[in-house]
Amino acid sequence: MNRISASTLGAIAMALLLAACGGGGDDAGTGGNPGDNGNSGNNGNNGGTTSAFTQSATWTFALPASGGAICYDFNTRAEVANCSGNAWDLKVKSSGKTASLWTNSGTSGNGAGGAFGGPFDHTWAELRTWQNATTDPKSGAIPSTLFFKDSASGVFSGTNDIASAAFEYGVGGANDHLLYPNFRTFLITTDSTRPDPVGSASSPVYALQVTGYYGGAGGTTSGNPSFRWLDRSDTSQTVRTAQVNAASDWVYYDLQAGAVTTVSGNWHIAFNRYNFKLNGGESGSGKVAGYVGKTPAGFYDADNKPVPSKFTDSSNLVATVADLTGTLDVPATASAWIKDGMSSPLNPKQTGATRTR
Repeated sequence: MNRISASTLGAIAMALLLAACGGGGDDAGTGGNPGDNGNSGNNGNNGGTTSAFTQSATWTFALPASGGAICYDFNTRAEVANCSGNAWDLKVKSSGKTASLWTNSGTSGNGAGGAFGGPFDHTWAELRTWQNATTDPKSGAIPSTLFFKDSASGVFSGTNDIASAAFEYGVGGANDHLLYPNFRTFLITTDSTRPDPVGSASSPVYALQVTGYYGGAGGTTSGNPSFRWLDRSDTSQTVRTAQVNAASDWVYYDLQAGAVTTVSGNWHIAFNRYNFKLNGGESGSGKVAGYVGKTPAGFYDADNKPVPSKFTDSSNLVATVADLTGTLDVPATASAWIKDGMSSPLNPKQTGATRTR
């Protein structure tokens, strides 16, 4: 439960407000998981100590050379050499002239850290009034989105509160804590150097839909995404289905074999709760990339807001299967395929115009 502010003046000075309950990425909680049937959770309090911000520190450092990184541990209020181990909370990665910030979590580290997700429109003056990281003093409420891990950023990333292009959270209102699939059809190529949206036996292109999030013995356990797909070069257009238990770690899946594999195996897509990544770009050594082929009609209104009645319609599973074999938007060039990058709530998306010269 830590708060961060940054300013740049040649070297970068970080002013950090620390929580006694917080701790390094090695002992912080994993944050809330939307879709856990209302159990949104919170970051761990390190043995039940106070949940209030009680310490402060300033970290001043020179920006490393391009490609370099330095880390800081909130507990010890000290820099961590080589960003080694799990006992660090904040990573600064350099591009030479600018820097990006990352937490010890997900795709950025082996720790259990995270950062407060969106919607995030608080000013620094407002944040200074917070007494802990889970209660907004203005509304008196616990933030619904809580803390997010760093994650892959690609075709499955969205602009909603859970940063997902495949799911919406709580469409039924304040007391709804479930995840709902939007049955969007994604194209997944195994060779992003080619614009071919159909593929071949040697370089398949798959059409895939995410169809659910709950499974287990009773069918209600979160972190069990289900999906269906077909090989677009297969003239039989056979639709295959699967579900994986991705509640605790990444599960790697081979779409050609229709089987779970390992990170060192032949995988195309990986699942970790409602987060997905593809074997390409920043996420893997392959050439896998994606493209949004179609969003079914009726799921979003003119303002791109979810339509609750459509998301809760029990006929969606059957009604949208035809999209897999139907007409889809396709990439015009190889560069239009979306390869995975990495994202963190600490790095907000750019707004406004840019100029080059």
